[in-house]
Amino acid sequence: MPKDNIPTYQQTHPPDLATIDALKVEGLQPAASQTVAALFKLRTGDREHLCGLYRRATAVPLQVKESI
Repeated sequence: MPKDNIPTYQQTHPPDLATIDALKVEGLQPAASQTVAALFKLRTGDREHLCGLYRRATAVPLQVKESI
């Protein structure tokens, strides 16, 4: 999906969407075929940050990688 067609939120976003870091805190991760549902734009000082938001409802339990 082209970036122009992806909804972009600033300052806040719907509660059903989360960043990868927020999903990890909840023990979740995006599903293998899950794509970004929206973008989140955050301004801090003179910088602008952009990150992907994923739907919590389609996220899957976090896979813990075992170290050998």
